[in-house]
Amino acid sequence: MEGRAMGRISLVRRLRNRVFAHILLSCWGCRHNGGALTQCGGAWQQHHQKASDLPPNNKWARLLAGSELRDPWLSALLMAYPAVRPCWTNSLWNALSTLWDERRPTDHLAQTLHLENGYMLPAHSSFLMRRLFGCPDWNNLGCVLALLGSKSKQFAPHRRWLRTHFLSYLILVCMAEPMCFVREPLYELLNKIYLRGLFEFVDDWPSDFAAFELNCEAMERYGEWMRGHGWIAGWDLHACTLLQLYRPDQEMLRQESSTLARPPPSVELPSRIARKVEAALKGHRRDRFAVGEWPDVYGSPATGPTPVAKGFS
Repeated sequence: MEGRAMGRISLVRRLRNRVFAHILLSCWGCRHNGGALTQCGGAWQQHHQKASDLPPNNKWARLLAGSELRDPWLSALLMAYPAVRPCWTNSLWNALSTLWDERRPTDHLAQTLHLENGYMLPAHSSFLMRRLFGCPDWNNLGCVLALLGSKSKQFAPHRRWLRTHFLSYLILVCMAEPMCFVREPLYELLNKIYLRGLFEFVDDWPSDFAAFELNCEAMERYGEWMRGHGWIAGWDLHACTLLQLYRPDQEMLRQESSTLARPPPSVELPSRIARKVEAALKGHRRDRFAVGEWPDVYGSPATGPTPVAKGFS
């Protein structure tokens, strides 16, 4: 039984370790494969071993398969690369561990949903969900799963909203780094949780990873078209937010129906959509969602946040 429990725990931990490895590779500006990780990690190791007592480490490439980097190497990397630190403490791992390892709902996490800057959450569930979903940032995925994995009536309006919107959000999260590199293990873990009945029904949920990947490929076609017209530079939070708010179906259809005897006409991003995207990104930078203890933003002792769903309809 202990071995089985360790296997379940390691499934979440392996996913976290893989995300950690890909973020580290991005910090180093390396290609996302084992050879590059071995080379870049070895170079960093050689440099730091000269100035410290760090022991040898020959498992760099195994990080991409989910192997765990332990201290003192982990502490040294977290100290050297602040951009990697949020990955290690991201609420996603707590939500996944609750659902997968502990096999229990996430109401206790949903109860603590708050904004890190101390601002009040929107008072209506649909407004809250639109704010939470406005920018498909993987850093918010744990907050989303905390609501999706809840069971109480208190969060029923949120789960109803998620039923129709979660899949599209997840696909967009998986288009950008770092989740584009771990689509399959992330989907497989979520699907296992879904099949256990710890998520309520999600519209059009793919039955296997091949079906999920087809959804991602369809989204990629949007991205290629938008990139070709200069709307986006690549798959980043701006691109994902744009596609969350607007799908250029009509523009693509008109272009496909235009005559092949001439170059396709230039298509401008509607200014009202551009303004909506910028407003969403600005709000996202200002209002960071989190679950857990409410931070001490006013210099007073930290207290637990008001339950997120109080007064919601």
